[in-house]
Amino acid sequence: MVSFKIVSYRSGTFGLLCCAALSLSGCISDDIAMDDSLQTRPYSGSKAYPISVEKGPIALEISSAHGTLQPNQINAVTAFVNQAMSSGVTPVTINRPSGGGSSARVASEIAALMSQQGLSRNMIRVATYSAPASGAVVISYVSTYAKTKPCGDWSEDASDTDSNSHLPSHGCAVQANIAAMVANPSTLVVPAAVDPVVASTRTKVVSSLDSLATASTSSTSSPSPTP
Repeated sequence: MVSFKIVSYRSGTFGLLCCAALSLSGCISDDIAMDDSLQTRPYSGSKAYPISVEKGPIALEISSAHGTLQPNQINAVTAFVNQAMSSGVTPVTINRPSGGGSSARVASEIAALMSQQGLSRNMIRVATYSAPASGAVVISYVSTYAKTKPCGDWSEDASDTDSNSHLPSHGCAVQANIAAMVANPSTLVVPAAVDPVVASTRTKVVSSLDSLATASTSSTSSPSPTP
């Protein structure tokens, strides 16, 4: 036979125990509230490194050390001009050193290459800045672009895994790549308009799907041939 022992406390003792428990819980909650180390960082990269849309100059620097455009420079200028035209044509400025010489020749080749790519002459601006003849030629245009905060925050030790938390730069590379790949940054602010569906096309597609469904149902419900 199993016996149970009932232990009773006097009301005074029980009250002291409750007060002590409440006091301890209050201290613990105060410690948690005052402990800044428990504040969490945004886990999502899109929140820690949001992408913003800004407007400003986009520039490409071309060296004039060789006195003429090199094959890799021709490819770079061609891609740059195509990007400028696809972004909504704004005047493209060719800023060359005032010393002339090789930089003036490179600037002239750049202007000719821009015309070959379809950029009209009235959209090409030529300017000079104080620099020797061997200085770089800078081409630029103004457009909207997407960007995020700079990456490379190594303020914390990556080998410290005790805290089981992500590093400050978590998600930055992904966000930076997304910002670089956006074809039209303005769509991040206002989504592009969607063309309405043509009613005749929609009816034709629905009818085709309905015919396929009917044919499929007929083929599965027909009896198998008797051997």
